Amino acid sequence: MTKLKVGIYGITGCAGCQLSVIFNEDELLDLIEVVDLKAFPFIKEVNPDEQYDLIFLEGLVADKGDLEAAKKLRKNAKILVALGACAVTGCVPAYRNFTLKQNYEHLLYRKIRELQDVQPTPVDMHVRVDYYLPGCPPDKRQILAFIKGAVKGAIPRPTDNPVCVECRQNGNACLLEIGKPCLGPITAGGCNAVCVNGGLECWGCRGPTKDMNLPLMISLLKRKGFDEKFIQDRMRTFAGLKLPMLKEVLHGKNHHA
Repeated sequence: MTKLKVGIYGITGCAGCQLSVIFNEDELLDLIEVVDLKAFPFIKEVNPDEQYDLIFLEGLVADKGDLEAAKKLRKNAKILVALGACAVTGCVPAYRNFTLKQNYEHLLYRKIRELQDVQPTPVDMHVRVDYYLPGCPPDKRQILAFIKGAVKGAIPRPTDNPVCVECRQNGNACLLEIGKPCLGPITAGGCNAVCVNGGLECWGCRGPTKDMNLPLMISLLKRKGFDEKFIQDRMRTFAGLKLPMLKEVLHGKNHHA
């Protein structure tokens, strides 16, 4: 049987999502007979001009080198998977889209072409993405399940449920009910509510659900005593570019999301 040729690559990001793949090392070794792992972060890398059945791409496009790499990998991959919050939503680096240029212009690097600035944006704003594995970082079990599904020709479908469903399944108390600013109701699940399980709030790192009710979520947070600036900053931290109507909804100019 022909092995599935898999590559794991990163552009601008912290490499934490690639580490999530490494944390599956023992399980990946069990797949060695059906998977040819041609590029493995920090361990093994080959020329990205090689052809792949499946490429996982971590990070967002933040400079011209990123853009060229994303285009080359897209061209050479039958299936391109956006891996992690930076690749899927833009995450924290994309927050720059919501600040004034004079606040960061002195930090921009212009001497080397590959490092010249590009507005920080998710991968799918530049090339076609076939599948998304969101999260900061993505769940290592979800990555492994995706690879196993690809080998079998049956890639798992992403969940349509919000994080709240997994919270209830795990017996967690609702943080909103005790006055904490949790974004679980509008955030796509699949993480097993890991943050709430650990006593933390959901910050929305997996991006919004397809059927989110943004006006209702904002209204709920306001009733809990949070002001518009706090709500806007919290929602923009991980997924601001996926909430294009946030500012209008916050100020009551649009009642649909």
